[in-house]
Amino acid sequence: MSYKSTYYSLILFHIFLLSIVIFPTGEARASADIVNPKQVYSYSVMQRDIEKFASAYPDLVSVQTLGQTAYGRQLWAVKLGRGESVLFLNGSHHAREWMTTALLMKMIDTYAQCYTLDKSMGPYKIREILNRVSIWIVPMVNPDGVTLSQQGTAGLPNNAAALLSRYNRGSADFTRWKANMQGLDLNRQYPANWSTMKNAVSYPNYQNYRGTKPVQAPEVKMMMDLTYKIDPDITISYHSSGEIIFWNYRTLPANLARDREIASSLARLTGYSLVRPEKNPSGGGYKDWFIQEFGRPGFTIEIGNYAGESNLPLSAFGKIWNENRQVPLYTASQTYKLWLKRQNVQILNQHMSLFASTPVYQGAGAAASSSVTSPHDVLTLARKGDWYQIKTETGAGWIHPAPGQLGIVEEIAAEADIKQKAVLRKYPDAFAPKVAYLSSQSLKVTGRIGSWLRVDSGQGEWWLDGREAVLRWPVEPAKTDNAEEGATTTETEGAGAESASPENATNSAGPDSTAPETTPAP
Repeated sequence: MSYKSTYYSLILFHIFLLSIVIFPTGEARASADIVNPKQVYSYSVMQRDIEKFASAYPDLVSVQTLGQTAYGRQLWAVKLGRGESVLFLNGSHHAREWMTTALLMKMIDTYAQCYTLDKSMGPYKIREILNRVSIWIVPMVNPDGVTLSQQGTAGLPNNAAALLSRYNRGSADFTRWKANMQGLDLNRQYPANWSTMKNAVSYPNYQNYRGTKPVQAPEVKMMMDLTYKIDPDITISYHSSGEIIFWNYRTLPANLARDREIASSLARLTGYSLVRPEKNPSGGGYKDWFIQEFGRPGFTIEIGNYAGESNLPLSAFGKIWNENRQVPLYTASQTYKLWLKRQNVQILNQHMSLFASTPVYQGAGAAASSSVTSPHDVLTLARKGDWYQIKTETGAGWIHPAPGQLGIVEEIAAEADIKQKAVLRKYPDAFAPKVAYLSSQSLKVTGRIGSWLRVDSGQGEWWLDGREAVLRWPVEPAKTDNAEEGATTTETEGAGAESASPENATNSAGPDSTAPETTPAP
């Protein structure tokens, strides 16, 4: 490499380093795609991207493993959003249908970016939706099967490879593989009329083997356990292929109109066809079990043109993304309505602090507001879901505060030591408007909510993420029984306490000190 090339490379590298220092980390990451769906999207690639989600969006995305498969792979679950109501999405029950994993991961990536930057997608305000709803996603229900379908038996012991080849009818081509690596079809393993299932084989196979009993596969047990835990109002299982939507499984007559309306909207969004309900449906699938067990809307969406016993080509992803990118946003809005309808009113009569101007509504869930209330201490009369009834000058009204806009402040007197650049925000939330940037210093703390600290900035009281500071409490003088010793001890220890007290600490924000160093946020 020439001297000139080396020189310019060093300049570009230093520009890159400066960009890391200058731009806030979350915003910089939010502008960059994590997921590349136009590749063979493997278990290892998914796992790497999930780790990146957790790092880039710590206040929006959380990750957990549901357990291990028979071959030691983790069944990952991702939670996206901050609401109490839950929508559940899953993909790759079937191994060759791994494009559904890429689709779900692309959804997480896109929605997290839009939330952070407060961008909409079509008519859907993503930040508003994800403040109300948490979307849980298991992007790859069948990681063992997906790996076999994509990579074949390479690296497996000879006896395991031979057994899987037998399950594959002697073929060395595993791209058609649908089951897990025990030859169990996971979407024929759920306890929904399992014993009367149609089109099932009676031996381990690359597809359609239902097993010797329901919930035989650990992946299915983990999926059911998670569903009970998160209690979703709507679920969508993504499969391929055929561009069709299954929406009914022995659905109760009272729920038919509700479910058909949502299914029809999904059909309009995607351009896919609704499958006509059968008189005696087969059962055994996740959607079947969910509808039967919970009595709530469940859907199976088959993406892509029919591909037979094969995976969809990578070239199909662009069209599939355009057809499905708004599906979870629409479904999340319906999830929230169903969830709110199920909530009971709780009497509170509790004083709380409102930190932002908020519309006031006549009732919980109302579409149009009647007035706006400014930040102040409010008397909350009742709660329904994430709505609060408050006392106003003209009577009672309902508010729907975003995360961090309403809370109970614990009044405290302490000091926060800031070791590196930190952000002051308007109210206690990681996505609240920024007020100023702080350099390394100490500030008086006057209150807290959870890990958030209310600090005196010298220009008003604002909120600091406690993870960005070290909280230090005042030192109290020691007490003794001897009055004379007590006077001496108090004088000595009092001097120690004075030197450690907030009023005399280095860079403190006491009444006689200079104001804290702040830089206004843009």
